[in-house]
Amino acid sequence: MLGPGLKLIAVDWLEHGPGIPLDVDEAPYRDIGGPLVSYLRELTRDETTEVIVVMPELVVRGWRRALHNQRALYVKRLLLFEPHVILASVPYQLVR
Repeated sequence: MLGPGLKLIAVDWLEHGPGIPLDVDEAPYRDIGGPLVSYLRELTRDETTEVIVVMPELVVRGWRRALHNQRALYVKRLLLFEPHVILASVPYQLVR
């Protein structure tokens, strides 16, 4: 069962998304590593399948760098040597 925030994302995905299904997998204790790798390995079990993971990265300057992108670095390191997985990192900057 999806929480209220995920329900809104799922509805927005259906209305404005790219026309491909959205898969939501629960990650206990905010640990995305195990569920993500398990899901990707299930998809790439067939040796002919390639998976592209598109990951947004917040670009910040100065002392705020220490507070952001730690999860992005974790995911990059996790998927670096995962066969048949392509990681596309998309940097973006919040403008005031």
